[in-house]
Amino acid sequence: MKIHSKKLAALSGLVLTSFLAACSNGEETARTDSVNKSKTLKFMVTSENYSGRLKDFISHYEAKSGNRVDVQLFPATEFENMLKVKMMSNEGPDLFVTDDIAMAQFQVSKAWFEDLSGEPWTSRLSEGGKKIIQWNDGRITGLPITNPGGMGILYNKAIFKKLGLEVPATWDEFLKVCDKIKQAGIVPVNIQLANGSEFGTTHMMHQLFANAELNRGKEADRFWQDLNTHKINITEVKEYEQSLNQMVELKEKGYINEDFISNTFEMTQEKLGTGKVAMHPAGDFILEPLLKKYPDMELGFFSMPFGNTPGAISLYAGVGISVNAKASHKEEALELIRLFASKEQQEIYLQKSPGISVFSDVNAKQNMISGDLQRYMDNGKAFMGMFGKYEAWNDMDARKIMQEMMLGGKKPAQVLKELNAKMEIVAKGKKLPGWSQ
Repeated sequence: MKIHSKKLAALSGLVLTSFLAACSNGEETARTDSVNKSKTLKFMVTSENYSGRLKDFISHYEAKSGNRVDVQLFPATEFENMLKVKMMSNEGPDLFVTDDIAMAQFQVSKAWFEDLSGEPWTSRLSEGGKKIIQWNDGRITGLPITNPGGMGILYNKAIFKKLGLEVPATWDEFLKVCDKIKQAGIVPVNIQLANGSEFGTTHMMHQLFANAELNRGKEADRFWQDLNTHKINITEVKEYEQSLNQMVELKEKGYINEDFISNTFEMTQEKLGTGKVAMHPAGDFILEPLLKKYPDMELGFFSMPFGNTPGAISLYAGVGISVNAKASHKEEALELIRLFASKEQQEIYLQKSPGISVFSDVNAKQNMISGDLQRYMDNGKAFMGMFGKYEAWNDMDARKIMQEMMLGGKKPAQVLKELNAKMEIVAKGKKLPGWSQ
């Protein structure tokens, strides 16, 4: 009997051990299957634009999807070359960013981009939002990870109130406003030409140039087609010469800061923040560093008048996230974009850095000037800058020639002639149709 009991106990122990081993192996297999189902997406992004809110969104995506995102950071100065190397060697990431969604169509190969135009979320884009991110051929290839915006005139509300000034609606009114400000011992308009004319002179140029599209109304698309195929060139666009003449007039009347050639972005913030200057051509990208130093400052935003009209503003799309057309995990990459485009995620994203939204159903938290900017967009007075519409355009060339013009070395007509010559070189290099080879 005892022997039988011992055998039974031994047999029971063996069965239990086998059962536990089987359970253990089952759990391990399930765990392995789960790991195998998880995908790792590669995402190339400029280190300067890997913001806290973008990190938060990626963490949310990983938690929701079970996938991982391998974020590959490169400084902006190296990013485009690194992206080209990876794409051309078929080692491109699943997702990548571009400096500006609209401008990207001219900077790198269009074949790299998955066409997102058929995605369900595109039906929620506002008319103004679509205008910002859509390519010339109508394609949509990305969504902004930095706030899109517009370039106009920022002004110190306290100075305008103290001097009893109203926002001008014509060029003559603008000049009168400048004169009153100057008489009060304040610099009317601040620009800068240091460091390649960033944050100032070309921003003024782009917003004034936008009047060419405004004036053409329903013929605007044809206007851009003719420019891009060189049926007309920029020397023949009267609005462009008038724009440059207005800029030169400001300088000749003494309404621009005398130190514009050495003025820097940091100096501009100090002048605006301490009330030494009243106006500055820029967009909302200046707000975060400026208000960090001068939190009580109140700024307004308006378009620089053009002739006898209030004028228009120039838009920029912002840094965008796109899907590689040859992505290893394309469906997962598209799912990430869909989640990012959702109303809920867009509202969370814009709460963390207020500004305008490209979606009509998103309640975006406003910053100090985004309400004014949105009104220009809603009223059809906001247009994509040259850099996002004109394939032969080179902003760096424009910056250098602007410098010479503002220093008195070149007349506006000469500036346009030289810019056209520069663009002919770019166009021939790209073998653009319509430009003589």
